[in-house]
Amino acid sequence: MSQRSTNNQKLLILLFIIFVLLFVLPVAALQEFKEIKIFKDINYTGIKGVDPKFTSLDIYTPIESKDCPVIVFIHGGTWIQGDKGSLSKKAIAFIKANFVYVSINYRLAPDVEYPLQAHDVAKAISWIYDHISNYGGNPENIFLLGHSAGGHLAALISTDEHYLKDLGYSTNIIRGVIGLDSAAYHLPTLIEREPENNILFEMAFGENKEIWEKASPINFVRKGKDIPPFLLIYAGDREVSKEVNLAFAKALESSNYPIVLYPALDKGHVSIERDLGKIGDNTIEKIFQFVKNIEKR
Repeated sequence: MSQRSTNNQKLLILLFIIFVLLFVLPVAALQEFKEIKIFKDINYTGIKGVDPKFTSLDIYTPIESKDCPVIVFIHGGTWIQGDKGSLSKKAIAFIKANFVYVSINYRLAPDVEYPLQAHDVAKAISWIYDHISNYGGNPENIFLLGHSAGGHLAALISTDEHYLKDLGYSTNIIRGVIGLDSAAYHLPTLIEREPENNILFEMAFGENKEIWEKASPINFVRKGKDIPPFLLIYAGDREVSKEVNLAFAKALESSNYPIVLYPALDKGHVSIERDLGKIGDNTIEKIFQFVKNIEKR
């Protein structure tokens, strides 16, 4: 075969690849997403002098949605970074399973410190409770899904009832909480085990150890409160997460609150959230099972 023929074949292969990337894959993506309605950048509150993006949320729903369970995703980022993001594999997986999926933003450190981020999350949840039926969601089946710092905030407003109570609501509006590899259910333990991140922790919570205890969800677990069921998931590569999750689970169980503990030993702190919803992901199946067992029918 001549060199010219070889070059022509290579050119044809290259053109075919470009065609697939430019035309075939986008069409496939459109087919995958065409059953999803998206409502972007809805403000759940307004705060003077604050960029509205930090007090906004996105809602993703099936085209035909009515009385769907609601997953509210609270992003991580060590309380200083992160965003509600865009359409993701986990969002698609929940929507395909007939959920309404909501992703929220909140203000970030160092612009704000504890407890303002928890107040933001509580405001978002109260807005969702009041309005989600307009988007096909069932306000009686709101589940919080928080990764890392987001898991801490989800747990804090679900165990320390004053955040929602100050807004005229109860923790009863939260049907369940799913924590993805948060080690912040007891902040002093996390801060002690990860001194390399102390400057980040101080941006969000300061240097007062009494504040660290006050911001720790485990310290608000007592019998006789309206604390929702928890699914605590921790990754296999982070010993402090295992330690804190086991302690938090023990505290919940000892106070007679429903708790499911799942060690995702094949996941890391980042991949446990990044892989959520991918084909073969066992973690999301555990979440589906948890919701099915406790959702209100």
